[in-house]
Amino acid sequence: MPNFWILENRRSYTSDTCMSRIVKEYKVILKTLASDDPIANPYRGIIESLNPIDETDLSKWEAIISGPSDTPYENHQFRILIEVPSSYPMNPPKISFMQNNILHCNVKSATGEICLNILKPEEWTPVWDLLHCVHAVWRLLREPVCDSPFDVDIGNIIRCGDMSAYQGIVKYFLAERERINNH
Repeated sequence: MPNFWILENRRSYTSDTCMSRIVKEYKVILKTLASDDPIANPYRGIIESLNPIDETDLSKWEAIISGPSDTPYENHQFRILIEVPSSYPMNPPKISFMQNNILHCNVKSATGEICLNILKPEEWTPVWDLLHCVHAVWRLLREPVCDSPFDVDIGNIIRCGDMSAYQGIVKYFLAERERINNH
């Protein structure tokens, strides 16, 4: 269990508002994700973990999400990196997938950058928190937005309605990812 007193009194990277907010969120995240109760933890089977990379620095986080069922991402897990700016919660966190870890029309595969409206400064609201942001990324896997794709080719396949081609390409990519990672 992290020492929240030390975290709350650490001022090296961020504003008091940011630190207070992120410590409060961290407590909620730990309690929520530890619960077996589906009402207390609506993210069960969706967000496998959400933790700071280093418990002494709450500006860098990682999450593991499970691919949504009935999508080509089903039965796969994805690592997400989260950078919390010192201006949080007034500005959004920067969230990305690991490089070359996923094929999706709203993700720049080479960098992992995600195109998601709620993560844009002009769309962001401080009402959002890290749990909701990670859940929104998971929902993007379930419901791609092909009107503003990073991967235009995948976006066009979806826009044309060729879901079997889309699913086949993604499944092939993920199978190759598994093969490479297991060697």
